[in-house]
Amino acid sequence: MKLTRLLTFILLPISPLFAQQRTGRVFEDQNANNQFEQSEKLLAGIVISNGYDVVKTASDGTYNLPHNPNARFLSVTIPSGYKATKTHYIPLRAEHKNLDFALVKDTVQQSDFLRFIQITDTETPLYGPWIDNVRNYAKQQRASLIMHTGDICYEPGMLFHAKQVNSELMGRPTYYTVGNHDLVKGEYGEKLFEDLFGPTYYSFDAGPAHFVVTPMPNGDYKPSYTADQIISWLKKDLAMMDKSKPLIFINHDFFVGPDFILKGEKEQIDLMQYNLKAWFYGHWHNNFTFKQNGVYVVCSNAPNKGGIDNSAAQFVVVDIDKQGIKDIKPVYTNLRDHIQLVRPMGDQQLDADGTLPILVNAYDSERQIQGVDLEIAAHETGKRLSSTKLAPTGDWSWHTKVPFKKTDQKGQYDALLTIRYANGEQTLKRQTFNLAPPATDKVKLQWSTAVKGNIWKTSPLIIGDKLFVATMDDGIGTKQAIMALDKHTGKELWSLPTVNSIKHKLRYSDGILLATDVETNVYAINANTGKILWTKKPAKSSLPTFVSGPVLDKGVYYTGLGNRMSAIDIRTGKVHWEGVDPSGGEATPAELSVVDQTLLAGYNWNALCAYDIQTGKLLWKRQEDGLRFRSGGVTAKDGYLYTTGLNGIFKLNLKTGEIIQKSIKTDDFKVMASPQIVDGLLIMPTSTNGIKAYDPQTLEEKWHFATGEALVYTSPYSSPDQHKMVGTVESSITEVKGKLLFGASDGYIYILDKQGKVHSKFNMGAPIFSEITVDGDLIYIADFAGNISCFKL
Repeated sequence: MKLTRLLTFILLPISPLFAQQRTGRVFEDQNANNQFEQSEKLLAGIVISNGYDVVKTASDGTYNLPHNPNARFLSVTIPSGYKATKTHYIPLRAEHKNLDFALVKDTVQQSDFLRFIQITDTETPLYGPWIDNVRNYAKQQRASLIMHTGDICYEPGMLFHAKQVNSELMGRPTYYTVGNHDLVKGEYGEKLFEDLFGPTYYSFDAGPAHFVVTPMPNGDYKPSYTADQIISWLKKDLAMMDKSKPLIFINHDFFVGPDFILKGEKEQIDLMQYNLKAWFYGHWHNNFTFKQNGVYVVCSNAPNKGGIDNSAAQFVVVDIDKQGIKDIKPVYTNLRDHIQLVRPMGDQQLDADGTLPILVNAYDSERQIQGVDLEIAAHETGKRLSSTKLAPTGDWSWHTKVPFKKTDQKGQYDALLTIRYANGEQTLKRQTFNLAPPATDKVKLQWSTAVKGNIWKTSPLIIGDKLFVATMDDGIGTKQAIMALDKHTGKELWSLPTVNSIKHKLRYSDGILLATDVETNVYAINANTGKILWTKKPAKSSLPTFVSGPVLDKGVYYTGLGNRMSAIDIRTGKVHWEGVDPSGGEATPAELSVVDQTLLAGYNWNALCAYDIQTGKLLWKRQEDGLRFRSGGVTAKDGYLYTTGLNGIFKLNLKTGEIIQKSIKTDDFKVMASPQIVDGLLIMPTSTNGIKAYDPQTLEEKWHFATGEALVYTSPYSSPDQHKMVGTVESSITEVKGKLLFGASDGYIYILDKQGKVHSKFNMGAPIFSEITVDGDLIYIADFAGNISCFKL
């Protein structure tokens, strides 16, 4: 009797005990039916979590997790070489009885190499070409996974992405991160995200790396998770990881210091102790990569629209090996079979050595261009004169030189271009040109040369016989530099690598060349030799990036914004003053200006501000009626400032900042250009409608010149997804010999008369964002592909 009672006492708790466990298996789903079969392999040592506890499967592939009433999901840390048959998570709901995780072999992954794609801040319920670009690129270039780093954006965007941008339709495992706009109204902020995409924090292995995905700490609606909760889980997850694997951290924002210690109210973790190699994020809508304590910190703009700071629409392709980050490459969207023979152009002469320089700009958002071949034939007879392969000189450009016999040095010829893609596809394009001296009234191309890296807003700077220019690299960061060229030939004289990209104008005075990179490193350089005279480094890299144009006035260089703004003596590097109000806001490409002892600076999504140049004291700021949206600069005339903001044109009192006159238009003025006042016209580029001219007295429109569709989308939120014309012009107007010159995002250089009628235009095959530089009868143009071209007017 006693024995029976004892057994009863022992056995009674067993059933409730097992009810407190989460039990399941992890198996290799050989027929991909998401059901375990006896012949299928059970996988040992696989990490399983409920968001609070972390365990590994036993030798028989089974796991047991304690019951946690707060847990809403089980997730599996998918091991390298595998992908989930369905999803990497199981909702803990009554209808889910089967807690088995089915995994299938991923033949795209390699144990020592991984390629993945980062997309971010798509914020749309509309299907756009970027989706096909990402899907097809992943297939063509064998990317193993797609990582969306947040701001899918509100209910419509989240529902759309769950339906259209998922692992099944994208053809590769597609993961999501919680952004601030993904915390929406509901039972708790992340409820809809969980319903559509699963847990808000999780991990997986892929190739040689361990990925950790964590949610935005806060957003539009309060989440139920806390920093302490996530860090507590993270400690357990990272304790299970193979410490030899590179750690890749994913979040919607970057919010840790240079020590990479994540902190909550009570919990903290030092990520550097776990072989951290990179932190990927979005949120800021800009393209910015930097290294901090050996860790790559990578922000990308969205693939479907221009960035808040006018960064190009892109997705990021990342290559990882066992040591960490091997390569980071931006891919610009919405371009397929884009091919343009830039040189020869129209009527072309041979160089003095009897050769014909060839320049081709070609780009494809999905396929890798393996090679470009050129065949030249006589136009009338079809007789082939030459056949050659071009050499790449950047991510757009291909160059070569073709020798011509004396008997063939004039006449009409056909250039047949063959673009060979890595997948075996080919595209042909034929263009006709003349070998003949150009007519005296036509613009003639003198020379063109390619520099390493891309060129954003850095106009060629002509000083004496030298041309100075700077380049950017929004990828791995190996192509950014300041360089000097011979202005007569384009030959490189010297090149100085910089810490990070220089995206805006260079300045010069008394033999000193000055520049500021996106981390706010300042460089003072001997313009003759390229040797550094002095540098000024920021205390630490911080957000937002500095992409504004610095200004030089009477031996003082003004650069940076907010607490990083400073006035520096160009000869000594001595800082006269540093750090001003306001702080915050977003990055802006607007140029700083000095007018009558007043320094003018814009803070995007914040204000237009005026400072005393002697002290840095804030004199006034204006942010109403759209003035807080600062993409472009200001122009001063007769004690007044002319500027734009969002869709308005404004005339302000320089001394007080008072708005004297304003005109709200239907146009969008979020471009990097400043208004120009020329012969009674106020001329302003637009985001979508080319160039417009206004009466500076009444601000009424006088004429309009439309450009073509942008090749690359840069103006904030401009996008092809609306199926409306996006005729963006980012460069200000330059007046030359009574004509108006500018480059546009459609790849053309335009020359207009002052009635807005086109005089001539040239297709450069790549967007032009910087202003045209004039030097006597010569003009110098820098395109986004990294080509410098010299024309004679």
